[in-house]
Amino acid sequence: MKHHPIVLLCCLLLPIVACESTPTVESTDQATSVEAKVATKAVLEEYVPFMESIEGKAAYLNSPYVCAGKNLYVVGHQNGQFPDLGWHVKGEMGGIWQHPIKLMDGYQMQISDDKGNSVCLNQATAFRNYPIMSAQDFDMASIGLSATQYQAIPDDVSALVVELVVENNQAEDFTGYLDFSGMVDLRPVWLGERTDMLDGQDQADFDEDLKAWVAKDLDNEWYTIWGSSSLPVRAIDFNCQDQPLGQGITKGHRYHLAIPAREQKVIQFYITGSPQSLQEAKENYYAIKDKTEQLIEKKYNRYKTIKETAVLEAQGDVLNQAFLWTKYASDWLHFEVEGIGAGIAAGIPDYPWWFGCDQTYSVRGLIHAGMPEIAKAAMYTLLDLSQKANDNGRIVHEVSTNGAVYNPGNINETPHFISTAWEYFRWTNDVAFLERAYPQTQKALIWLEEQDEDKNGYPDGHGMMEIRGMDAEMMDVIAYTQEAYAAAAKMAAYFEEEEKSEEYQQKATALAEKINAEWWVEDEKSYADFRADLAKAKTLLADALVRADTLGKTWSVADLKLTEQKLETSNQAGLAPYAFYHNWVVNTPLEVGIADRDKALEALETAQKFVNPFGVYVTGIDRKKEENDLEAFAALKAKESFNYTGAVMTLPTGVQAIASCQYGQMDDALDYLERMVRSFSYAAPGSMYEVSPDYGMLVQAWNIYSMAKPIVGFFFGIQPEAHRQLIKIEPQMPSSWQDVSLKNLPVADNSISLSVENRRYTIEQTKDWEIQVVLPAGVEQARLNQKAVPVKDGVLRSKARLIVVEF
Repeated sequence: MKHHPIVLLCCLLLPIVACESTPTVESTDQATSVEAKVATKAVLEEYVPFMESIEGKAAYLNSPYVCAGKNLYVVGHQNGQFPDLGWHVKGEMGGIWQHPIKLMDGYQMQISDDKGNSVCLNQATAFRNYPIMSAQDFDMASIGLSATQYQAIPDDVSALVVELVVENNQAEDFTGYLDFSGMVDLRPVWLGERTDMLDGQDQADFDEDLKAWVAKDLDNEWYTIWGSSSLPVRAIDFNCQDQPLGQGITKGHRYHLAIPAREQKVIQFYITGSPQSLQEAKENYYAIKDKTEQLIEKKYNRYKTIKETAVLEAQGDVLNQAFLWTKYASDWLHFEVEGIGAGIAAGIPDYPWWFGCDQTYSVRGLIHAGMPEIAKAAMYTLLDLSQKANDNGRIVHEVSTNGAVYNPGNINETPHFISTAWEYFRWTNDVAFLERAYPQTQKALIWLEEQDEDKNGYPDGHGMMEIRGMDAEMMDVIAYTQEAYAAAAKMAAYFEEEEKSEEYQQKATALAEKINAEWWVEDEKSYADFRADLAKAKTLLADALVRADTLGKTWSVADLKLTEQKLETSNQAGLAPYAFYHNWVVNTPLEVGIADRDKALEALETAQKFVNPFGVYVTGIDRKKEENDLEAFAALKAKESFNYTGAVMTLPTGVQAIASCQYGQMDDALDYLERMVRSFSYAAPGSMYEVSPDYGMLVQAWNIYSMAKPIVGFFFGIQPEAHRQLIKIEPQMPSSWQDVSLKNLPVADNSISLSVENRRYTIEQTKDWEIQVVLPAGVEQARLNQKAVPVKDGVLRSKARLIVVEF
């Protein structure tokens, strides 16, 4: 970004603003007269007794945190610093963002006593995360103080509140100064140049009416405003850390700080902006400054509702906590950009925009976790963006928050959207959405068939695996296409298009049979990564060998060498299935439940080879044999840095848990979830990293799928058909779950609670829908609301608000 040096403020502009670059000490009388302005009522601190919190680890203080609202978020380090972060726009993915622009690289504070001693607030001794805010503790023993800094962002105003609570730990009064500076960097989001968002020069001036700084990008109507609850004494220039990348403006003010012995003072700072007008930025600033209490209270109450919705009480406190906080984290990723759309961003800090695959996986989790409104926003936005970009049913892969489409869509995203659309509908009964989605589904299936170059029933092209050359017939593409046909059949039936429904179902049935016949690799006891001819297979095998050898995976090199020998003597004609990489997508036929049972059980056993203590490898050949225990993994991690190559991720782990559930292996499914939640709060308190345990995005959208779908959809077995006012319930608990419950789960305009205690199910609902309770095989007699009843076809039916089943 290009900047000009800030124009010096004129001394006549404002009496309390001084022009000296080095501040001088004011008189005691002046300090006393101004000091009262510093006393502010604590707002954020007042919520501490009423909210759960998670404290971070000292070892990860020099790593990122996020504090988010619907229209603005901040990313800094847990120690209070704002270093250059991220790679999508190198070094610029941290700081304060109000998409589609960045407002600041961050902010910094310094406290000085009247003897000239000073402490920068950039070495926090502790970091805590709360659902609606975060906090850092600072020890300033050298000047007799300690402080806690809180930061929060309300729902309805694009603004950050920073509340500093300073404690005087001495037996004598403290007098000194508090300096606050904003590191402005007004710049566009990634791909800004594609929508004529070109970065200009920034300029900042002090606004006398606001008593705050106002900065503008001179070539655009982009603004940021920052000020305080207190009147400043003078403008200051100071820098507590290295200058951020680029030539950003750092400007701030000095405030008197006088604190009686053993007492505290509170001061608040406000940072806001606008990507479109000064008027909007000013409105945001006045709103946050005048209504902080009301805005934060509203957000607190909304998060209280999140906590009280879809409440999991199961064996395992960590799992219960992770389930709750994954809901919170999903909300942190939910934001709206005016004129573009709303939805759940893929991840922070480097993917704060919309992806087809990330949103469709996330939506499936959101509806299972009682968050249908975010799911709704995501589905409508994804449909709108895809229609605008493609208008042929193809679902986009990646769209920046300025509307620029980076990739119009990989092959897997289109069928995955179709099946997600039906799953969303059967949980929400959103008829208006289905009326829009069904015509696009019909177009999408035509488009998918056009991608099948050899007309063998398998679309060709990239799926989830972004490995060079893996653009042939990919397993996840084919499994999700089968699922899409089955979903389209149900949509057509809903709209009473019986002929079309039968056509789609026939294709779904045929494709399931073909997958089991043509994608199974008997030698590997696994479904294939891909299907290709012999020449393509040899090329991909050579690539796999290079990868395994480069990573030092001696066991996989040996295995691949044996496969290479087989290929050299092969006379395979045409296309054949191959499992070289053992990518997690080989388990997608199990995830969607179409694998033959015998094959599924063998594949589940094979999959257990490709894990470490935190979950499932993205690419199985990247595993190191010694990693599958915590002690060995810890020793390895101490020596090596981790990245996207050789990664274990939450999505593959969740998919494997779901695959296990599909075939009744509930203990194995729970084991995968317990592995996954070992990364919960490992580095970022309250969150699970994208790459387990501490790499990539510190908040990741699809975690909600990996967490909620196996627990709600399979362990509790809640399977709604909201359009029929019907909920099927078939609990299948892990053996260690003896007395568990899930309360207040919304299903359209109904809400359901289920507790399972041995052979007793207690179900409550708020509407008079039909509940179908599926009992274990072999149960012929049961008690329904204390009345003995015969069990027909293993199902009990009732429309009561309270249903107690004993068997």
